[in-house]
Amino acid sequence: MTTISAINDETRVKLLCFIDKYGETCVCDIESSFEMIQSRISRHLKILKDAGYLRVDRRGRWAYYSIRSPLDKFRTEILKEIAYLDLNVPTLTCSCTMGKKVLILCTGNSCRSIMAEALINKYIDGIKAYSSGVKPSLHVNINAIKVLKEEEAWNENYHSKNINELCDIEFDLVITVCDNAKEHCPLFCENTKVLHVGFENPDGKDFKEFKKIMQDIKNELLPVVKDYLDVVK
Repeated sequence: MTTISAINDETRVKLLCFIDKYGETCVCDIESSFEMIQSRISRHLKILKDAGYLRVDRRGRWAYYSIRSPLDKFRTEILKEIAYLDLNVPTLTCSCTMGKKVLILCTGNSCRSIMAEALINKYIDGIKAYSSGVKPSLHVNINAIKVLKEEEAWNENYHSKNINELCDIEFDLVITVCDNAKEHCPLFCENTKVLHVGFENPDGKDFKEFKKIMQDIKNELLPVVKDYLDVVK
């Protein structure tokens, strides 16, 4: 289906507006919000994805849809135009069982925390992981990207950022992965558990070190997250 014909349907236009408004959203929450059966909503989402408007990120049995980034100029302009339409776009209804949110905090947010974020999202159901830095480098190390792509865990939306970008999110768990982040960890609400699971910084080292750190994260950090979630469920 072509770029134009893909949005020649009111439901699909509403879906684009909905996902543009709420950001990355689980398919089960989309189904609930639109009060539409799974097969029908999945068909609409597939058409939008195939036409280049959406991307899908699969984590375990969950599928998460977001606006494809970056969009080309043509699709960006279309998205801007439909935002002015007088449509009755549904309100987000959260029915998804994936309710826990975890923040992985590091210094530069370019290697360890990004890798941990991606691995948690790929391998642990029932959780959404984020990462940030106390002094972000604003870029992701190329070897971190490479090792995550080999693991089929890389997501183009992952980026180096300051904690301020995530200030509206209430985290259930915060994990610092370097000593500097542990010492300068900001204060969180009393319901947020803060843990430290440290790893060596692979920045500036060869690719083998990134492979080792990734395996260390899988062996040491992921079980901590799983154990904690078992406690707080």
